[in-house]
Amino acid sequence: MERNGERQTGIQFQVRESGTALACGVLAMALAVFVPLMRFLHPAAGGGGAILYLPLLCIFLSGVFCFMLYYNRRVTVEEEKICYVNFLRREKRFTIDEIGYCKVGAAGNEGKLVLHDLCGEKLCKLDFGMRGMAEFYQYLTDNGVETDWNRVRTGHGDSLSALLLAIGRETAVCAEEIQKCTAHFYEEVSKIFRAWETRNGQLAAVWEIGFAEYTAQDTAGGRRAWERESSVPDAPAELPESYECILEAYLKRQDGYVVDSRGAAVVIELPYLAKTRSYRIGEGTRIRRADERDLTDWLERRLAALAGELQRHRYHTETLTFRHRLRSSAGLRE
Repeated sequence: MERNGERQTGIQFQVRESGTALACGVLAMALAVFVPLMRFLHPAAGGGGAILYLPLLCIFLSGVFCFMLYYNRRVTVEEEKICYVNFLRREKRFTIDEIGYCKVGAAGNEGKLVLHDLCGEKLCKLDFGMRGMAEFYQYLTDNGVETDWNRVRTGHGDSLSALLLAIGRETAVCAEEIQKCTAHFYEEVSKIFRAWETRNGQLAAVWEIGFAEYTAQDTAGGRRAWERESSVPDAPAELPESYECILEAYLKRQDGYVVDSRGAAVVIELPYLAKTRSYRIGEGTRIRRADERDLTDWLERRLAALAGELQRHRYHTETLTFRHRLRSSAGLRE
């Protein structure tokens, strides 16, 4: 595993309530004030009494509760130290080494992440919707905190749940392992693409696949895959900062690339490796490898859907000039 020779300048971030809590608080308090105000301005309308004001009081108090959640509840992380503050501003301080495990989506806590100490006692409970949850979960996994996923009871198929699952399944690799890993993965996905070509022989189309190596600056700016330039040298002696390795697949017919009516090439991208900041205490950067099973499962679903799309919509072929190379493996020069 690659490590930075110097200690990081500091792991420091916060997990806060999302703006939804603030919006709910504003709406609840506005409604609770608006109705009595209208009754005061128009006393002739009459009616109400306790039947009106008791529910309004409950609505108002719920608005106050939302405000307290938004402005008070948070988790602050500074290196190995963690401070949880609840909506009443009560603090609970502990370190990453004092966390035994975390549970996600356990019974009665759907859509929540619950931290437990080494003795199994609850430390704190956080909602998926809080800002910074993905960063906090990355911090937990990088430092080896085990996660108990209750997938049946969770019932959350949203993008954040999927992201947390993906974070939990990724693995760290060292730079010297990249060539071996990419070559193996290339063989596995090649079988999937060739099987698709056989099943859909009536399309008379084949896939050109390979790994492209970039830095984060190369992929920024919304450039389409076939328009990107790579600033990573061929078989580099050292991986650049913000290194990214993406498996790209382009559909071809005869000598041209298949393009839709808007001029976009039919391309599939599988982000496989990325060199990013590490949240492990004392580690500078980490090369993260996405879970291969997740990638191949998604690829098979995408290819199945694409076969139907190609038969329903009109496509033509064009000659494309690539500004980067596609390879059957990637990584450092041997």
